[in-house]
Amino acid sequence: MKTGDPQGSVGSNPTPSAKYLKIRKNFNTLITTLHIPKVSQYFTNTRIRQLLKFAVPFLILVIVLILSEVKRGDQQFSYLAQAFLDGHLYIPKDIGADLVPWHNRYYWALGPAPSLILLPFVGLFSIFNIFFYQGYLQWFFILGTLVFVYKIARKIAYSAEDSLTLSLAFALGSTFVGVASVSMSWYFSQILTTFLLLWSIYEYYSRKRWWLIGILCAFIFMTRITAAPIIIFFGLEIWRLVRSNHQRLRVYAQLFTPSLFAIILLAIYNFARFHNVFEQGYLNQLLVTPGLYRARDYGLLSLSHVPGNIFIAFLGTPMPVYRDGISHVLGPPFLTNNPWGMSVFITSPYLLYLFTLKKKAFDARSKYMIIAIVASMTLIFLYYGIGYYQLGYRYALDFLPLTFVLFMIKYHDGHKKLSSAMNWVLLGSGVVNFYFLLTFWGAI
Repeated sequence: MKTGDPQGSVGSNPTPSAKYLKIRKNFNTLITTLHIPKVSQYFTNTRIRQLLKFAVPFLILVIVLILSEVKRGDQQFSYLAQAFLDGHLYIPKDIGADLVPWHNRYYWALGPAPSLILLPFVGLFSIFNIFFYQGYLQWFFILGTLVFVYKIARKIAYSAEDSLTLSLAFALGSTFVGVASVSMSWYFSQILTTFLLLWSIYEYYSRKRWWLIGILCAFIFMTRITAAPIIIFFGLEIWRLVRSNHQRLRVYAQLFTPSLFAIILLAIYNFARFHNVFEQGYLNQLLVTPGLYRARDYGLLSLSHVPGNIFIAFLGTPMPVYRDGISHVLGPPFLTNNPWGMSVFITSPYLLYLFTLKKKAFDARSKYMIIAIVASMTLIFLYYGIGYYQLGYRYALDFLPLTFVLFMIKYHDGHKKLSSAMNWVLLGSGVVNFYFLLTFWGAI
């Protein structure tokens, strides 16, 4: 071939033809006109880092969501919703644990709000003779919890990436991952409570429709009374934000009236079952372990329960796995979840950050949050139950949403964005909790 022939030398690059160049030019013009980014733009160092950062947490989240449907436990709330539809308040005898025997019938002690929410779904499915499992609705509350944490973080002025990190950290890096991993009534009520708490906090940060916050607080009260003290925070905030006494009175009416109706409704519900407006059934529950019976003998609510609850909540540890039943030689997996509970600082170590702050770092709003958190803690620590069969300390979910929001506020005040170290702690806690979750369900 002649020198200069485009195909004449081995290894030379062929010269593009005029037709090819014209097609390429027209293609680039089209891409520019439609504002379509090049493929290379999707694979910048930042996007690769984000992909690697969130790949494992999202995979864990998917596994948890699948588990919540596959691993089904007792479905008392669905049965109670069906009882409401059938015109009575008792449920079948053999559907699960913690039932309350009374005059040859069996009742459910936990608050009725979850069953009221399940009512239309149970009714619709019953038309086709299909049982409506709580897990069908549980997905919505789990994903809604993530959304509300994300939105609250954005309101606090975190970036979109940091807000997503915080959302995943709450879902996976806390005891929430344990209750989200299975569909059964005790956990369902706590998932619903967490969802309602975060919804009320988001409403406070956005439109501040006090009537809606009041309704949410009423549903919280009828789900888990120990989470109801969040209304204290809202009440104190109204006092701080609303200057006019006349306006305060109107707003307080919006906030507290729904809860007043909830108290009346719960009293009627109790009287209809046990002929006592104050009796929810906890005194007569059929419990799962002798230890819980013995603890209840010291009182349903008693100061004698406080030390043990505080120990589990803040100092509880995983259980060692011994190679045999005689020696103290550890064997795989070396540490396993403690079903009686583990410290919130093991499941959520990032919360220790709050204890590094000086008193002056807490403004009036932060102090009001702490008051509501301590009020909820007090009710929980006085209670004989310890949340047996759990990952972490699941009763902490009654005050954890407000605590987590306080953490987000204070960390943003000091740093504006999540540091690399805090990113590792937040997402790393989710990985550690997933390990304990696997031991919780006996997978390892």
